[in-house]
Amino acid sequence: MVDYQTKAPGVYVEEITPAGPIAGAGTSVPALIGIVTTPPAAAELGRPVAVTSWNQYVSLFGEYKAGLHLPHAVRGFFANGGTFAYVVPIKDLGGLDAAIDQLTRYKDVSLVCLPGVVDPTHQTKLIAHCEKLGDRFAILDGAPDPTPLKADGVLATQRAGLLSKNGFGGLYWPWLIAPDPAADPAAPATISVPPSGHIAGVMARVDGAVGVHRAPANEPVRGAVGLDYVLNDDEQGALNAKNINAIRTFPGSPPLVWGARTLTDGTPWRYVNVRRLVSYIEDSLLEGIRWAVFAPNNLALWKGLERSVSEFLTRVWESGALFGSTATDAFYVVIAEANNPPATRNLGQVNIEIGLAVTRPAEYIVLRVGLWDGGTRITEG
Repeated sequence: MVDYQTKAPGVYVEEITPAGPIAGAGTSVPALIGIVTTPPAAAELGRPVAVTSWNQYVSLFGEYKAGLHLPHAVRGFFANGGTFAYVVPIKDLGGLDAAIDQLTRYKDVSLVCLPGVVDPTHQTKLIAHCEKLGDRFAILDGAPDPTPLKADGVLATQRAGLLSKNGFGGLYWPWLIAPDPAADPAAPATISVPPSGHIAGVMARVDGAVGVHRAPANEPVRGAVGLDYVLNDDEQGALNAKNINAIRTFPGSPPLVWGARTLTDGTPWRYVNVRRLVSYIEDSLLEGIRWAVFAPNNLALWKGLERSVSEFLTRVWESGALFGSTATDAFYVVIAEANNPPATRNLGQVNIEIGLAVTRPAEYIVLRVGLWDGGTRITEG
């Protein structure tokens, strides 16, 4: 800052740095909550710890222990392409509320998992947390069930207790079969592990390779050698209708994520990638236009905001996340007198209305095949 008190009266020029382009928010950082093999001091329970590799996790919390699901989830996350996670150690599920409260202080968290916990009472707490903050998504494990289509079965009962009106959670089933790390190398064995940590890694991998707008489905689950239950098409159809995301095996392929629905009963937020894309856009804009807070609420501010938001959404459209042959077809931004009358401005508010034409996954590819006698084909034009 120049001290003008020491200068002669006159006119001076200062160059200022304009608001830069809006940067995209992160989408691939999970918080993995659970019991660890080597618990930290009591004061550190419930506090997120940054982890960037499986080896670092082991050095902090120990390896595997019978009955614990968190180590398998963490290893599954890194094996599937994840690069950074928060591990939230708890003593038992009684510490879940405190752990969730801590997560409200970490803005970079975008995914939340409670590996191996299938009680909807606890899972709904994760969904409520994600809905409240609006910038993260709950990846939930479906309960092991040998009869998944029974109306009064374990899985059906669990699903009935889970609902996210605006699609802030997804339920994945069945559990994975993975090599048992505790087995004697001379006599290898397998173990059933929950899928949520692996799914978080798949989402991180897809986000990095394509973008958050790509559905995290039709993707291999690394580290899984089989599935706890092998679904057929009819069974998956019934589960898909209940918005339960299947993991399946097909001839010649490893286990694949074969579902991309959220736990909603409506259509607008049905797909995981749509929910996560809109959360990404909202989070990016919230951070990217912070420069405008307390600025004079006038036409110049409106034009500046419109330029910043439109430039960001144009980049989102160019990435393939929005539908339309032009940016005008893909989104709109309105900051005008109509949605900012004097009464609104007197309250110190600026209303920005945004419309998005999001792309949805091609969940069903329909081939219409018929018999043809051959010969000349007549085409238009």
